Amino acid sequence: MDRIFKKSIVIFLILWILGCKKDEKPISNNNHTILISEARNLIRQNCNILLDSVEQFDPPLPNGKKVMPKLTIGLMDSIPKRDMSLRMGRSDGDTFAELKLEKVDLVNFRSPYKLNLVNVKKEDTNILLVTFSELSIKGNHAFVVVKKVRGIGMVEDTYYFEKQNGRWVFIKKGFSKIG
Repeated sequence: MDRIFKKSIVIFLILWILGCKKDEKPISNNNHTILISEARNLIRQNCNILLDSVEQFDPPLPNGKKVMPKLTIGLMDSIPKRDMSLRMGRSDGDTFAELKLEKVDLVNFRSPYKLNLVNVKKEDTNILLVTFSELSIKGNHAFVVVKKVRGIGMVEDTYYFEKQNGRWVFIKKGFSKIG
C-alpha cells in the first residue's frame, strides 16, 4: 500500500511539472495579416506625425547665404521584428509588426522636405535617416519607436496611438533619447 501511494505521488508530481510548461502560441497567419494591415493603416494615417520635427536637423545658415538646400529624409524601407531574445522591455512579442514599407504607405506625407525610401544606411550629410525601429499593436492601442539620425546627431521618440472609430488617433509623444 505504501509503494502504491509513493508511485502515485511521483506520477502526480511529474504530470504537474509537465502541465506547468509554458505554451508558446504561434502567431496564426490570419492574425499576422491583420497586424500588418493595421500597421500599414497606422503609418498611412499618421506619417506626418511620425516624421515631425525634421527641421531641428536643418544645418545653420552660413553668413551671407539666404537659403540652404533642404534636407532629404531617407526612410528605411523596412520595420524589423523585435528581437525578443534580448528580454528587454515588453514581452508581448506577438504584437510587433515586421513589414516592408512601400511608397503607397506614405501618400499622405506633406512636407517641404523630400522623402525617399532607402534600404541601406547612407553616409550623406544632407540626408536625415529615419527608422521605424519598433511598431506594436495590441487591441486598440499602438506605439511606434522612431529614430532620426543625421551625422552624429540622433533623436529617438516613441509615439502612442489609440484606435477610435476605425482611425488611428495620435495620443502622445514620449521623448526617449537624444545624442
